[in-house]
Amino acid sequence: MAKLEIRCPSCSARGKIEISEDAIKNISRGVLAVNIAVDMICEHSFIAYIDRNMQIRDYFMADFQLQLPANSSPTLVENRIVPETESIDFDLIRINIPALLIAHVIRTTFFGKKIIIISDLGFLYNHIINFFKYIMRNSFEIDITIISSENSKANKKSYKDFIILQGRDIIQDKDKTIDPKKLEVEKTIAEKFLSEYDLMTSLIMLRNEIHKAYEYSKTIVDLIERRKDKVGTSKILIDEISKVHQENIKIPYLKFLVQIVKNYFKVDVPPIDGVSDLLGFL
Repeated sequence: MAKLEIRCPSCSARGKIEISEDAIKNISRGVLAVNIAVDMICEHSFIAYIDRNMQIRDYFMADFQLQLPANSSPTLVENRIVPETESIDFDLIRINIPALLIAHVIRTTFFGKKIIIISDLGFLYNHIINFFKYIMRNSFEIDITIISSENSKANKKSYKDFIILQGRDIIQDKDKTIDPKKLEVEKTIAEKFLSEYDLMTSLIMLRNEIHKAYEYSKTIVDLIERRKDKVGTSKILIDEISKVHQENIKIPYLKFLVQIVKNYFKVDVPPIDGVSDLLGFL
């Protein structure tokens, strides 16, 4: 048995768990999802993702529990079903939804804009809607509609306030919300989902990344509201996120979070040394 130190993503309590070496050897691709039950480390239950090199890839505070064998040994995510995802065919999503479209939807949602996707694949409509609503649940509100190309032409005037997407193309974006040069984080999140071998692992990681963006942005909102116009420097924001979430972030990701604060939470962001000069529009 190998021992591995685990940190709770909620309270930062640390403890060690034992993992069967056979379980690690069985991972040819993807990661091992280890369910940390209540009282194993602390009062929280969460999932730790471990690669074959015994490195922690990620943590997730799940709103569901993976079913474990009676001996509480870790299990692979494959073949596990989250009840809320039964109405989503992820194979169809991966085959028919390009990473760039996912990135565009994420960006648009993070900016608080309404979305229309043009698609003539009627059998996909419910899967796409349920997919995006699921990954945004308990974090960002998403306003998304799917219409056929015929309806998009017939009702064009009704959609003047929407960002309209079709495949990899941006059909309408009056405010230039989706800047291809500023999609690094959103594209990374989308590509991470599509490149992960295990479907359930990829889904949970995708939702986790979105949830992180929401929580970290809220932390910045809280700091701005407490300190008014005296935020000061990027280091103050980075230190606050580190204190609250026990994670160190870099300036490019902080820039991404500040955009969410301004555009989704509609909070006036005071001048911040090391960030405002990178954002331009602040």
